[in-house]
Amino acid sequence: MRKLLQEISVIPGVTGSCIFDKTEGPLCKILQQEIDENNLETIGTHLVRLMQMATMVGLEIQSSHFRFDRYTVLGIPLGEETILVTICDAQANCSLVSTTASMLASDMRSDLEEDQTPEPEADSEADSEEGVEEDETFLHLLYDEIEQALVAVMGPVAVLVMNDCLERWRQAGPATSERVPELISMLEAEIDNPDMASTFTERVKKLL
Repeated sequence: MRKLLQEISVIPGVTGSCIFDKTEGPLCKILQQEIDENNLETIGTHLVRLMQMATMVGLEIQSSHFRFDRYTVLGIPLGEETILVTICDAQANCSLVSTTASMLASDMRSDLEEDQTPEPEADSEADSEEGVEEDETFLHLLYDEIEQALVAVMGPVAVLVMNDCLERWRQAGPATSERVPELISMLEAEIDNPDMASTFTERVKKLL
């Protein structure tokens, strides 16, 4: 995949290109030093969420362009949670970059499919452990209540935010009611507006 990214990165005006996965982060990247990798991860996460939101309403994004004062960001979906991110100078030939990236995207998808290693047994074991530690029915009901409180302050995007935070929360330890405050703290950090965050906190306090 690095060779494919290299073909994009040599186009005049391109300052970096990356294959980004929502769960694993950057899978492969070629970046200039001035691009902050934390910013790249934030961009990748938001582009994946945008792609997923479009899917929720029956749309399939082929590509997205965002032109800022210094850079232009191009995103091309490669899978359900994976996207090709290319960052260019604001004055770069975006049509050339987009055409080249779109042509290479199918090869990238093929490479990603070959690299995938399914782990159904691991998921099954994790679910089994969670079932021993806590009544899953109770936890799922609690998740639904928390999600409804989040939707009340964030709107439809709350569903994606909830899924992201739940996934990271479960990776950090066992899914138990004792750890639910950690999940709520993660969700609060995703709410930019202090008043909205306060409203969310008040709503979920009643659930604990």
